[in-house]
Formats: sequence, C-alpha cells, structure tokens
Amino acid sequence: MDSRYLVAQEFAKKRHGEQKYGETPYAVHLNTVAKLAQPFGIDAMIVAQLHDVIEDTDTNFNELVDRFGFTIADAVNSVTDVKLEDRAKRKLEINHRLAALNITEDAARLALIVKVCDRLANVRSSSKSSPRHYKMYQHEHSAFKDAVYRPGLCDDLWRELDGLIIGQPEATLCK
Repeated sequence: MDSRYLVAQEFAKKRHGEQKYGETPYAVHLNTVAKLAQPFGIDAMIVAQLHDVIEDTDTNFNELVDRFGFTIADAVNSVTDVKLEDRAKRKLEINHRLAALNITEDAARLALIVKVCDRLANVRSSSKSSPRHYKMYQHEHSAFKDAVYRPGLCDDLWRELDGLIIGQPEATLCK
C-alpha cells in the first residue's frame, strides 16, 4: 500500500481516537469509505481516510495542508459540514457548496467522489442497522444527488446508492 495512504490512515485513526461509528471503532467506517474510493486512485483513498477529520476532531485545514498538501486538504475541507446544530441547515449549506464545485479541479473531483462513497457507506450500514438513519438518508437523497452527482463520475456507485434508497436495480461496483 502507498505510504502516503498509510500515513493518512494512521493520522485519521489517531485523531478520531475512541470515536465510534455505531458500535465499531470509527476507523472501520473510514476504511469502508476508502475501499469504495479505491477505483478512483490513491488520492481519493487518502481523502476518504481524512474526510471527517476537520469536522469531528480538532484538526484544522492548515494542518492538513502541511501534512498532505493543498489538494487533499481542499478536498477534505469541501466535504466538511459547518458547525451548525440544525442538520437541515448544515446539509443545505454543504449541498450548496458541493453543487458549486468544478469537476475539472482535482480537489473538487476528489471531494465529489469521496462524498458519494461516504454516503453509500452510511446508507449500506443504516439499511441494516439503523432504520432511523436510513429514513433520514432517504429523505435527503434528492437534494444530496442534485448537489453531488456529476454524469460520468462514480456512476456505478450512484446506481447502487439509488438502488438502496429508491429501489432501482443495483449495478456491480467498480473493482
């Protein structure tokens, strides 16, 4: 495995510490998102490992720039929710930000890839273990897709996500 990825994986694991994803260590979620991002390259996998580190820890953007470079830090920053108590307001703000991303920019492309990987991981998990969260993702799906979907980018992931959310047939994931 690429050493930059291993550094990001260890960094995220340490920063998230004892945080849990349901009943499992948070690293399980990060590894799941990174595996979904694997077909899109090592930078996507690195962003996947780091995607919640600004949002959920005391890590800041400049620290990520110093450790992983501007493109990775910018992608992570793009998928980071603002610190608002109201989920609906947080999602409105991030969807607005994600909708404005220009897919021709590396950081934007990475952010959009990782955002759909993260959502797919969350929907897969909640569909099996958390009906409340699953219904929340169903409710948010249309606005999320309007903001994040770009034709030709992650189409297989989107087909699976749509299938889980609205019952369309699943496609085989990229290998």
